[in-house]
Amino acid sequence: MATDDSPEITIGVLALQGAFEEHQRSIESVSPRISTVQVRTPGQLSQIDGIILPGGESTAMGLIGDATTGLWEALRQFVRRGDKPTWGTCAGMILLAERCVGTSAVITKGQSLIGGVDILVCRNYFGSQISSFEMSTPAPPGPQCSDLEGMAAEDEEVDAPFPGVFIRAPAILTASPDVEVLGKVVAAPCRAAAVVLRELERKIEAGEDVVQMGVVDALERRAGGGIGYADVRLHKGEPAAGDADYEEEKKETVVQERINIDLPGASDETNAREVICAVRKGKILCTAFHPEISDDLRWHKYFAGMVLAAKRNN
Repeated sequence: MATDDSPEITIGVLALQGAFEEHQRSIESVSPRISTVQVRTPGQLSQIDGIILPGGESTAMGLIGDATTGLWEALRQFVRRGDKPTWGTCAGMILLAERCVGTSAVITKGQSLIGGVDILVCRNYFGSQISSFEMSTPAPPGPQCSDLEGMAAEDEEVDAPFPGVFIRAPAILTASPDVEVLGKVVAAPCRAAAVVLRELERKIEAGEDVVQMGVVDALERRAGGGIGYADVRLHKGEPAAGDADYEEEKKETVVQERINIDLPGASDETNAREVICAVRKGKILCTAFHPEISDDLRWHKYFAGMVLAAKRNN
C-alpha cells in the first residue's frame, strides 16, 4: 500500500465518445487515492491499472475505435490478458459482449466488438432515448478491497436497491456458465427489440448459430387496417435456390462450434422477460445501466476494489 499522498491506482476511461467525464468524476469521488486518465491511444493502456468503457453510442465508438490505429486490437489484448480489470457500462457492455443482436443498420459488417465476455446482448432492448427511465436494480457486491481512503461503504446502504438509469439501454439475454450474474430485472422489450427477439427465436428453432444479427423492420401495416409483425429478413435480396456462387460460398464458410442459446421466456400478457443487467467474468465487469449518472457510488466503489485487489495481487 502507498504511504504518501500519491494515487495508489490509476483508472483509464475510454474517451472516444459518451459519458467518460461523468465516469471520471464518479470514480475520483470514491477516493483521493484514485487518479483517472482519458484513454484515446494504445500507448496509454500501459499507464493504467484498469479501464472503464463508458455508456454512449456503441456504433460511434466502434467506428472511431476501428479508425484509430491499433486501438481496438490493443483493447482486445488488454481485456483478454486478464490481469487488469475492465468495466463496460451500457454501450461499453455491448462492446465487451461476444454476441450482439439488434446491431446498427449503418454498419454493413456488424457491430465492432471488443469481446471478452460470453454473453448475448440485445442493443436498445429498453427503447429509444425518449424512453429512458430509472428503476431499482440489485445492489452490487461489497468491494473486494475497501481500505483506500474514502472507500468504506456505509452499512445501511450496502444492500439497498441501486437506482439504475437506463438510456437506450441494452439487456443481456443469456450468459455462459462461467459468467457470474450479479443482477436481473423484469422488463418488456421495446417494439423494435421485440421483433429482433422474435427473429432470434426463429433462428434458434432452426438450429442456426447466432453471433451478430442486424436490425430488422419492426412492423407492417395490414391492408385491412391495424399493425402486425413484418415477415422479417436480415439480408435483402436473398439468393435464389440453386445459386451456384452462393452454394460455393457456403461450402467455404468456416463452421464454428455451435453454442446453445436459451432465451428468457416472455410473459403472454406483457411480453416482459427477466433479463440480466449486471455480470462479472474474472476481472471483467458489465452493467447495462448508467451508474455514473447516479449520486450512488457503490458500483464505482466495487470496480475500484477490483482494480485495487488486482494491482496488489500482481
